[in-house]
Amino acid sequence: MRDENIIQDKRWKRIFWKVIIIPHKIVMFIIITFTILIFSFAFIFIMYKFENPLEGDFINYVLTIHSKIKFSGIEKEKKDERFEVRFARLSFFSGQVSVRKEGRLRWDTAIKDLSLGTRDIIRTYSNSYAEVSFDDGNILQIKPDSLVVIGNLTEDAWTKEKHSSVKLMESDIEADIKKPEVIGSKFNIETPNAVASIKDEAKIAIKVTNEQTSQIKVFTGSVDVQVSDENVKVKPAEAIEISSNKEIVKIKDLPEGPVLYTPENQKEFFYKGIEDSGIILKWEGDSKSVKYHLEIAKDIHFVDLLISKDDLLEKSVYLQEMPQSAYYWRVRGINRDGYKGASSDLRTFKIVFDNTPPRILIGNILILNEKNGIILYITGETEPNTELTINDKKIKADAAGRFRGFFNAKGDKEVLKIEAFDVVGNRSYLEKIVSIK
Repeated sequence: MRDENIIQDKRWKRIFWKVIIIPHKIVMFIIITFTILIFSFAFIFIMYKFENPLEGDFINYVLTIHSKIKFSGIEKEKKDERFEVRFARLSFFSGQVSVRKEGRLRWDTAIKDLSLGTRDIIRTYSNSYAEVSFDDGNILQIKPDSLVVIGNLTEDAWTKEKHSSVKLMESDIEADIKKPEVIGSKFNIETPNAVASIKDEAKIAIKVTNEQTSQIKVFTGSVDVQVSDENVKVKPAEAIEISSNKEIVKIKDLPEGPVLYTPENQKEFFYKGIEDSGIILKWEGDSKSVKYHLEIAKDIHFVDLLISKDDLLEKSVYLQEMPQSAYYWRVRGINRDGYKGASSDLRTFKIVFDNTPPRILIGNILILNEKNGIILYITGETEPNTELTINDKKIKADAAGRFRGFFNAKGDKEVLKIEAFDVVGNRSYLEKIVSIK
């Protein structure tokens, strides 16, 4: 009897599962699945309307989402193959510059055009400078006493987006970022307390002090700066300072780069000696500038600085007793809060000491028989812009040193008395007898 009851109970349980439990679970599964599909469809439709507010093919949009989901696993597997490794190079350096390659403990002396990859470190010492060039045209200028780590350098093989990054320790740099060929490319500069992201053409300067304070200046373009959970957009002629505890101070009204007026670029000045040398530099600044910072150097990168004055109230300066050399100069405006703005364009001038009398070379002399008598046509060469007197008639040589003129002959023999004065006053004298037959 007991065994029959047990069998009967098992039959009822099987019937209960078949009739009630299993159908119930199937129904619940169908309801949940249907609900998920409805919510998924609603979400996709909302995204479709958000991304295509005016028009667009909804079916193609859904198929695009499906393709992304379908191939996401393949993308993950081929991630390493998708991103190609890029390299930068040390295009220029001056002074004491060292490089530590990834995985090495030894610092090596810098070599021009040295290939730089991820996690390579560049160090500049006092009175030194380095320039790193990237394959997309971007240039990183590293000033003295800086430590820079090369970060991510990759290119997406599918989209051709280029991602570059560097990390600054205690550093002073300027970056000239070109307009990317592919939208989505970006250049990140990381400091101890912020990340500056540049996605379009821009010129910026970033300084990190030994107290871990970061100052980011934007001269052209715009930069997105991430500080913890806060994102700050820095526009042209603006800057921000981030303290070591990540407090942000926004700075506005950075001066524009001054316009240099005189002397013209590549102008040469001639003097007899250093005691005679003296030139005037002139420029024009904007309304934000209350004073100016003038820099004069013997090299184009301004490592060998001869003059650095940041307290000039006037828009000109007179330089005396400058040695013979080629010079480079630039000017920055300083606003009322003491912040320096963008640099002017670079110009160069040259000072030459000349104690040598100008040479006088006479070419062929043409004798012309005219109604009014004999005319001599004289050509010759001397130093550029030299003033000459030929038989009391004044002429001036051109910028190449050539001169020419017509002169009346008074007899069978004409004595040409030629006197030349170059731009610094050196004198030459020449007599030439011309026989007239």
